[in-house]
Amino acid sequence: MRARHPRPIVLAAFVAALLVGAAATAATPAWDLPADTVKASLAKVGGTDAFPGAGTVVVFDRREAQVEDSGLSRTVQHTLAKALTAAGAKELATSVLSYDPLSAEVEVLRCRVFEAGGAVREVDVASVQDHPDTQYTILWNARHRLVPVGRLEPGDAVEVVSRRVGFTYALLADDETPDESRFVPPMRGHFYDIVPFWASSPVIEQSYRVTVPVAKNLQYQFFNGGAEVDDRTAGGFRTVTVTTRNFKPLERETGMVAWSDVAPKLLLTTAPDWRAKAIWFHGVQEDAEAFAVTPELKRVADEVTAGLDRADDKAAALTHWVAENIRYIGLHMGKGEGYTLHPAEMTLRDRGGVCKDKAGILTALLRAAGLEAYAGMTMAGERIEKIAADQFNHCITVWRRPDGKTQLLDPTWVPGVRELWSSREQQQEVLMGLPEGADIMTTPISPPEDHPLSVTIRSALAADGTLKGTMKVTADGQSDSGLRRPYRGRPRSDWPALDEDLLAAVDSRAVVRVTSRTDPDDLRVPFALEAEFTIPGYARLLDGGALLVVPLSARHPIGAAARAEEITLALKPKERKYPVRIGCSKLVKLEERMTLPAGAKVEGLPADAKLTGPGSLQATWKQVGGELVLSETLALDRRIFSPDDWPSLRAALEAFRKLAETQVLVKPASSGAKADGKARKTAETGPGVRGPGSGRTEEQPRLGREAA
Repeated sequence: MRARHPRPIVLAAFVAALLVGAAATAATPAWDLPADTVKASLAKVGGTDAFPGAGTVVVFDRREAQVEDSGLSRTVQHTLAKALTAAGAKELATSVLSYDPLSAEVEVLRCRVFEAGGAVREVDVASVQDHPDTQYTILWNARHRLVPVGRLEPGDAVEVVSRRVGFTYALLADDETPDESRFVPPMRGHFYDIVPFWASSPVIEQSYRVTVPVAKNLQYQFFNGGAEVDDRTAGGFRTVTVTTRNFKPLERETGMVAWSDVAPKLLLTTAPDWRAKAIWFHGVQEDAEAFAVTPELKRVADEVTAGLDRADDKAAALTHWVAENIRYIGLHMGKGEGYTLHPAEMTLRDRGGVCKDKAGILTALLRAAGLEAYAGMTMAGERIEKIAADQFNHCITVWRRPDGKTQLLDPTWVPGVRELWSSREQQQEVLMGLPEGADIMTTPISPPEDHPLSVTIRSALAADGTLKGTMKVTADGQSDSGLRRPYRGRPRSDWPALDEDLLAAVDSRAVVRVTSRTDPDDLRVPFALEAEFTIPGYARLLDGGALLVVPLSARHPIGAAARAEEITLALKPKERKYPVRIGCSKLVKLEERMTLPAGAKVEGLPADAKLTGPGSLQATWKQVGGELVLSETLALDRRIFSPDDWPSLRAALEAFRKLAETQVLVKPASSGAKADGKARKTAETGPGVRGPGSGRTEEQPRLGREAA
């Protein structure tokens, strides 16, 4: 399924967001403004003093949509933007209007430049160019119209009028249909739109007007802010106009959720509810026989589930087979680039596809194994609202267990993951395409205990500051996948270099030898690794023989190597307006028993930490006989934290990181008062908060790639 995130009005392409089409019916279109009228609007707009820090200002962004009984929509978008700076002039010099020729058509009706000196320059619409969009792993037919506005100066303004007919997701119809009926949406007779009312530049006025037949029962809702709404009925048609004024760009917070979750937006739909959409989605796939079981699919299902009796084991085996054997790549393969899934037999033949192809073949293989399964839809990375406007970018599989309960499966997100449904998709809305329909649901929070990362170190500190020992690392859930992923993504000949990175992030002098490691390709057991290490000069040797040291486990070496969020998530601002999102809930356990030089005593041990809440930390450092014993447990109990959760999360992370910088003084048994004084003085003025030794501080190497 294509990613269809609602796009904000960006400086370089302020006319590209969700254009859906319709020409005005009046003799003189509403957009056909006299030049003097446009100049009068521009005369009221200030410059850089009125909009500090902005390169452009959108004077107005007006859209008028008309919807037919079939659901076909036509929209005209009329924008006027003024360049405030040289950088803004450069951005407005080209306008880009993206579209998919299989679901929509775009044309530019007018482009005018209003120069600061008063002259008006018409841009010949015949000069508009058509180009394919940049392609990555999805090589479909997306294209864009490029309007060559030409060189601009600060104070110049650009007016663009464009018309789009069609919809914003791609379901292929008959390519040879000559008229616009090929752009009728798949759920025939229904209309929806998702309109962002946020932008990266100031917007003086933004409006959206839609006219639909009264019988359509249009529903709409404005989210995350206020707007002027005019809703009236006349002549059998209902016209709704939503307007906002004087929008100022929102300030991004590090680690925040998607803008569509918190910024102003308008959702409209004629679909009665999500259950109706689910029933329709189910019917589309069954009518297309997307999950038809062929002899070849049956053969694969039998081979993969051979020797397995339990339904759970069969579902797990088939999910992981699809995850590992169907590569992720999107190619133009004819009908089915949208809500209709490609036939499973095609995906098996090509051994490749996007999320909907992976979900489709898994559904067919489950059915071939005698299990009940269907497809479903979700929105990875953004929230789906209760109003049934199609807010989807990802396809999954739904398995109906023998007890009648449903279980979500996602072969796209679980290559190299022991889970069947990635917990990186917790707190995410899902619509199951069941024959009886289903309401939108939110996936539950995955307990941090399901994603443990445990680092246990047994070390010995020599009098010269050398640290030797062993390290055992175990993990499960998403923490497990984070450890095994780097090894799975590299040739086995590269694994020794990855082993060295385990400690190089905290001290480049570390010599590491892995003594045992779980086979990264064996998902039957949790990942575990054991290693021996030596770090010459790890502790700083002070006058009088005392040592200044940060316990190795407290520095979270595995997290440092992987640049884990518990280390890298910004702790500012202290107070947040928006929710913050991490990859997954997790439980981090750090333990170390450090054998000290004979007779040594430890000073400067931190107080025990006991922090509770959505982010919690329990930590103790103490000397037990001749050992320094450390135990820390950090729990992040969800993926998305509200602004009210932030103080708890921030406090736990801040305390956890402070411990990673806490140095303790190890005094030798023979230390006299004079040497003791020198040691204290050196400790007070000694190494910085990054800890002992010459470890890397700024550009720390990664253990592997970021999670999907």
